[in-house]
Amino acid sequence: MRLPARYCLIALTFAAVVTAGSVSAAAPSLGRNLVSNPSFEDSDFEPVAVTGQPVLPTDWTVEGATILFDHSQNVYKDGRRGAAISGALGGGRQICDGSSGVQRCNANPARAATQELPLRPWWVTNAPIDVKAGAKYHFAVFAIMPSLNPDAGVPGEGAATRVRWLDADGEELVTVDGPSLINQPGKRVIGWKQITADVIAPAGAAGAQLLLGHTDYTTTSTQVAYDLVVFAAVL
Repeated sequence: MRLPARYCLIALTFAAVVTAGSVSAAAPSLGRNLVSNPSFEDSDFEPVAVTGQPVLPTDWTVEGATILFDHSQNVYKDGRRGAAISGALGGGRQICDGSSGVQRCNANPARAATQELPLRPWWVTNAPIDVKAGAKYHFAVFAIMPSLNPDAGVPGEGAATRVRWLDADGEELVTVDGPSLINQPGKRVIGWKQITADVIAPAGAAGAQLLLGHTDYTTTSTQVAYDLVVFAAVL
């Protein structure tokens, strides 16, 4: 059946809108991944056994205080290893107990005594990543808060990342927030989730360090883990 001309025009217009929308929704074009050992598979020290605990993954270091910076095979998205943080020695804004099946949180009375100390634990890229001031970079990583962890359901808390911009002498210019994975009230984040954010290198920036951590520790058993880190220039 031959359609009237006006219907053909409508169909062509709709097709043009769909095509244009598909183009605008395409992923940004990126340069090569600038992160060395992005999957934490390589280690500076060989484990005693295949399931052992190496001291540190190659090209990564740690900051702050925690019960365990975990680089074992306990949790990972791809390959054989990921990087996790379990527990915190400095405490957080609140203390939560989920043993009853319902999260009950109260303010942490020790918070005031520890908040000024550099206790917040982070996995950190060891050497600065070369960057250009004014350039845009895409920061992506898979994160997980194990679903059996009682802290996994605490609203307003979760996995957090940062970018520390450095000048040519390696001095800190500013540290900004990267992508995060935050629990919302009434919801529970289960499984690995890729989180992303675009950041722009400030004036004077020559290097960047990536920090992988937690928004705030609310129980001593808190754990977050990361794998498959990407930091690439947006072309």
